[in-house]
Amino acid sequence: MAKKAAQTDNAAPTGHNSGELTPAESRALMFHHFNLIEAQKAVVKAAQDDLKKLKKTAKADGLVMADLDYMARCAELEDPTIVPEEMRRRAEIASWFALPVNFQPDMFTDRMPLDERAYEEGVAAGLQGKDPTAPYDASSSAGQRWLEGWHEGQRQMRDDLEAAMTKRNAAKGDELIAGHDADDPFAEAAE
Repeated sequence: MAKKAAQTDNAAPTGHNSGELTPAESRALMFHHFNLIEAQKAVVKAAQDDLKKLKKTAKADGLVMADLDYMARCAELEDPTIVPEEMRRRAEIASWFALPVNFQPDMFTDRMPLDERAYEEGVAAGLQGKDPTAPYDASSSAGQRWLEGWHEGQRQMRDDLEAAMTKRNAAKGDELIAGHDADDPFAEAAE
């Protein structure tokens, strides 16, 4: 009687075609996925930390996060009637509590001519930094007005951001000169 060869947990039994993994193969597969997931968690954490820093900077600039969240929601909307309808409902509800919102049932009815609306939509797209691709036929009057609005939005964003950053940086420079920088880790040691 021949002795049966000792099998290690690294090798499948001879002639084994069932597709089941050996314990060592299972371990290797688990570590493979574990390492990939852990690496991705590190990427996500770094991105979340970057996002927290951006939000902190926005708050330091005096912005309200709920307003930025609302801007993001508006930017993602595909149906432009959602926001005016929501605003109408909220104004109506606020009027029930006698809040000074001057509710009028038709106050959000869009009475703007197409060319004017296309221009305003173009300005909004320019401010958001979207591609200059009009949702209207480029050869139409509305398409041309949208593109004019896009250029105007880009110009406004560039000019206004430059002015805001100049003011913000000047204010931060004044804080550094006066020694009042809250983010300076050495401020307490200098005193």
